[in-house]
This record gives sequence, structure tokens and C-alpha cells, in this order.
Amino acid sequence: MRHAVALAVAAVALLPFGARADEPTPGSSQGGSPAASAPAGYQVSTELPGRITVNKKTGNTSLTATVHNGGTKEVSGLKLKVVGFQGMRITSVEGCTAIPTGQLPPDSNSGFVCTVDKLAAGRSHGYRVAATFDLGKTGQICLPVTLGDGKTLLWQQGPVHFGTTDTSSDAPDTPLLLGTKNVPSGPAATPSGPGATPSGTTGGPRGTSPAPTSTSPAPTKSADRPAASPSKDDEYDDELARTGTSSTPLFVAAVLAALLLAGGAAGIWLTRGRGDRR
Repeated sequence: MRHAVALAVAAVALLPFGARADEPTPGSSQGGSPAASAPAGYQVSTELPGRITVNKKTGNTSLTATVHNGGTKEVSGLKLKVVGFQGMRITSVEGCTAIPTGQLPPDSNSGFVCTVDKLAAGRSHGYRVAATFDLGKTGQICLPVTLGDGKTLLWQQGPVHFGTTDTSSDAPDTPLLLGTKNVPSGPAATPSGPGATPSGTTGGPRGTSPAPTSTSPAPTKSADRPAASPSKDDEYDDELARTGTSSTPLFVAAVLAALLLAGGAAGIWLTRGRGDRR
């Protein structure tokens, strides 16, 4: 009885952990650090989700960029930038303004600036970010936080990678992990060796032609046997055909000789029979 109760308690204790598997991935400050130029009293930081998902067909993804005030006083007038690099392009940030192309940080492709009016001590504010991610490239994101003048840097997270090293999944959404450099995938990077297309096949993209066995006739015993090893069976069939053709005259001659011998023997028997009657 005691063992049964212990097992029941253990099972109940495990239930909350299973429920947490579907909850959003907690944020992380990975790749971030305070700036040396930060004035005293400012202890701000940012967080990005540890995991995002990208739709394989559209490349669309979304995440939440969070700014946190770890100090003991309220801060105001801060600016948070959300900047994309390489295969990651920021398309919108809720409540924020797009950075003009000529004012983007070097090597970046997109960005938005958000004004943090007031942030109490120990509080955080999240910004919903929409982006696209080209799975055929690597992609990075950067979150710098400055004072209102846009020049005094307080904190910067990144540029930090989002990516995956597993390109074999057939799922419609690809999970990307924070701090992982992406292994490019997609049509241009799909493995396709010389065996993917049958020898001698022309036309159509590589890898889309059917396997050699699929071009054989409907499964019958006579068709399946040569299909197992086409090259050797064809050679053997040719040799058998030539051997059969050359042996035909010999066979006919043997039959004729047998008939002649049989006719001669019959003639001798008839002659002897008439002699005995006489």
C-alpha cells in the first residue's frame, strides 16, 4: 500500500513539468552585456526568447524583445533598437518606428527604434516583433539600448544568432535556437547525389525523377526477374538466343537421320517377313 501511494505522489509531482513543455520559452540575455559608457544607476538589460519557429514556406517568424530595468530607480526616455542582419529581416515592431535605410547600423538590413517612456525599478516591457528568416542563410538580431539622445549606449545584446543544425525535419515550422548559428537549408542546399536521378535521364530538376525500379512494367513474374539485375540478365538472354539459333540445324539433321534409320529398319523387317512366307 505504501509503495502504491508513493508512486501516485510521484506521478502527480511530474504532471506540472509535462504541462510546462507547451508554455512559451523563457527569455534569455545571451550575447548581451552592459556598456562601459553607461552612467551610474542604470542597470538595464534585454531578453530574447531562447527558441523561435520559422514557417518553411513563407519564412515568417515572430518573437518578443524585452527590455528590463534591474536598477532601484525608475528610468525614462530610453531607446531600444531592434536590428536584423543577414538572413533575418525585421518587418515590424509593435509601437515602434522603422529606421531609415541610410541610418541603419553597418551591415544590417532592417531595424526599428522604440521609445521607452517610463520603466519602474524591477519592471520589464515587451515589444512584439515580426520578422522573416531565410533558412538558406545565417541570421542575427541585435538589441542596443541607449539614452534618449541615441548616442550613450547602456546595453547591447548581439548581434546574436538564431539557427538550427538539424535540416532533416519535414515539419512545416523549423525551430531556431538563440545562440546557434544556422546551417543553411532549403532547395539550394538539399543534398542530392548522382544516384538521386537515374543514369541517362534528361529533363526536370535533379531529385524529382522516379527511382529506376519505378519505370519497370507492372509486377509480373516474367518482368520482376530481369528487373532485379538488368545488365547481367540482358547479357545472359543475348547469349542464350545466339546459342539456340546455331544449334537448330544440328537438331533437324539428327531427327532426319533417326527417321531414315527407322525407315531402313522397317524395310528390312518387311523383306524378311516376305522371305519367310515363301
